[in-house]
Amino acid sequence: MEPLDFTRRIIDFNRLMEGENRESYTADDVVHWRAVYTDLVRFKEQLLSQTHEHIEEVPETKRELAGLDIPFLQAEMQRLQRGLAFWQERKPPP
Repeated sequence: MEPLDFTRRIIDFNRLMEGENRESYTADDVVHWRAVYTDLVRFKEQLLSQTHEHIEEVPETKRELAGLDIPFLQAEMQRLQRGLAFWQERKPPP
């Protein structure tokens, strides 16, 4: 992936996951994407927590981490939470 493609993708906070089809109502897709988003939300929560802890342990990192990493992680977390909410609301056909 070219750096420019990467930067475009990384700042697109409305992007879907690779292979994600929000037109799908199949039970398998609903269960799959709920699990994927749940896992990623937990992972990002851990990263945010660890980043905050690191700032406490090494205050010299605050400017860099609080100024760049934390806002990015928070924006990414919001994207993932929106995806999780979408799939949690999706009801597969009976």
